[in-house]
Amino acid sequence: MTSDTTGVNVHSFTDIDDSADLSPYVATLEIFDAIPQLQQLKALARNFVQSGDAILDVGCGFGIETFTLASLVRPKGRITGIDKSAAFIKMARKVASQNRLSIDFQVGNAEALDFPDDTFDLSRVERVLVYLPDPQRAVREMRRVTRPGGTISMIEPDFGTDVINVPDRKLARRIRDYECDVNVPQGLLMRDMPWILKEQGLTDIEIETRLLVFPENLAMDYFIQMGANAKRADIISADEQEAWTAAIKDLKARGRLFATIGYYLFAARA
Repeated sequence: MTSDTTGVNVHSFTDIDDSADLSPYVATLEIFDAIPQLQQLKALARNFVQSGDAILDVGCGFGIETFTLASLVRPKGRITGIDKSAAFIKMARKVASQNRLSIDFQVGNAEALDFPDDTFDLSRVERVLVYLPDPQRAVREMRRVTRPGGTISMIEPDFGTDVINVPDRKLARRIRDYECDVNVPQGLLMRDMPWILKEQGLTDIEIETRLLVFPENLAMDYFIQMGANAKRADIISADEQEAWTAAIKDLKARGRLFATIGYYLFAARA
């Protein structure tokens, strides 16, 4: 399983409006979105969507999932997508206009949703909470804008579960631990999510998991960048970074690179 990627640092997605060219970000998101195990989780999450629903897509990006959900709630439903990135929202609006789709795309803040209480039947978020300064506040906001009896769903990774078959396991642990514990703001958030949801008064919590298998090129780019992050923070030396990169490239060249990460789907009733 291989794909073309562009070497984008995934953490730069939080500030993509500083980039002159969005195409590498779009390509990376599309490649990751196509991973079969992630698509399985997304399909399960869509089971909570009904025709006629009002849906909020928090952190919608340029609308990968938003457009799919819009097709499920038409003709009487409505969908709103918010994202921090004005550039992504502009792109999503353009696509919606070209396809004559009535979708409300807005620049917005997941931790301070600009909607009245009880506005939506379903509020969902994907690959966003782990990068927020205060993810519990974002969950609280999603709970606030979701009507009683509605659904909140999220698809998020656990960065403590990522695995790559680099032979030097001690080096791999140091790099992965830094990424999970420091470089990602909320790398282990999913381990507390059941209690976070309960604290917000949410009930009927359902949990699904999948182990996502990285496409080889994406795995190479992602884990090489992870080593660069650790080197920048002086967690590893320049020689160790060079060895890490060489090992990954060697595995890739021999068709033996294997990397995974665990993802969760949480769904709960408001």
